[in-house]
Amino acid sequence: MANNKNLFASTGATGKAFLGVHEEAIKAGALDSKTKALEALGIAVAIRCEGCIVQHVKGAIKLGATRDEIVETINVAIMMGGGPSTVYGGKALACADQFLQE
Repeated sequence: MANNKNLFASTGATGKAFLGVHEEAIKAGALDSKTKALEALGIAVAIRCEGCIVQHVKGAIKLGATRDEIVETINVAIMMGGGPSTVYGGKALACADQFLQE
């Protein structure tokens, strides 16, 4: 996500504020951080954002998400996003399999 790093470095306070929203939103509260990361992944699949999928798969795994949890998240995303989300669900699972092997 070099493009995002470059963008956020270039946009100054706006980029920093956006990253702050992510950090605050993912913090544990009534829901733990892993659950929130899986929610973000599901939304990324449902809205078909490939770059978002990569980042949220990485984040969910870093927070301890298992392959089974990722698959269930993808299932809910497909339910909400319909047929086109199956393409992105497959991409998310391939990404997860790759990161889980590292």
